[in-house]
Amino acid sequence: MNSLTKSLIFRIPLSPESHAIAEQFAQQQISQKRAKEVYLNTLAVYIGRDFLNGLDFDTNLENADCFNPLWRIAEDVADVIIPDLGVIEFRRVLPGEISFLIPEFVRENRLVYVAVGFDESLDFGDILGFICLSDLTESDGYISLEMLQPAENLLDYLMQLEAGRDFLLSDDPLAVEFRNVVEVETQEKSLGLMAAALEAIYRQSPDDGGNWRGKGGKVLAGELPAVGKVMEERMAVATRDRDEVGEPVTEIKSVPRTTQKLAKQLLAKLKEIWQVETT
Repeated sequence: MNSLTKSLIFRIPLSPESHAIAEQFAQQQISQKRAKEVYLNTLAVYIGRDFLNGLDFDTNLENADCFNPLWRIAEDVADVIIPDLGVIEFRRVLPGEISFLIPEFVRENRLVYVAVGFDESLDFGDILGFICLSDLTESDGYISLEMLQPAENLLDYLMQLEAGRDFLLSDDPLAVEFRNVVEVETQEKSLGLMAAALEAIYRQSPDDGGNWRGKGGKVLAGELPAVGKVMEERMAVATRDRDEVGEPVTEIKSVPRTTQKLAKQLLAKLKEIWQVETT
């Protein structure tokens, strides 16, 4: 908790309207436990929306999983969409808790996970900090609050992703080549997720051309960060294949050298852009 006391905590008030919608969604659930989760998730989403709007980001709740009645019943979700960038998950933290849960369903296709602290009154929520999807591991279920990046860094991070996305959509020859190289299934994914995956490589290896080629090439080939359910599904397929042939099967997706070279060039260009963004 020491890291939290040294960083800014943004307090967002909750309106009567947000409580009314939270109550409406909660009444649709079949158990008291689920109703409480949905109530708090809905409040977290409205806090997240107001926080992001305050940072001058447009938001979309109507198409979010948490506003889909079927997903509300089936899954523990609290997401807010930033159009043309990606999805942010806002996770509830109750009084006395020192960690928060990232359910399996939301361990993919999220840019970041933001912790929202509540007190007993539920009159407001505190933005405690965030963690990036790329910083999670398969074993992460509950995230300690001490692991979070400061909430005040979220604006810079999202602006970096926006700058990266804008470059990937630009007329720069590297960006044009990128769009010609990536697979069709990758083009259908959020460019914000691809920018986040490339930013993670740059952040973790800022001057490592080998990692830029290897890891960056995999991103261009469509291998975006995913943990939890997705990884378990891949392991199940590998186990099934092993059982069928009687020996372990390792599937290695070959990334062409030209794609790896392009990844290194892209990251070099993005590094220039991101260094400007952070100065």
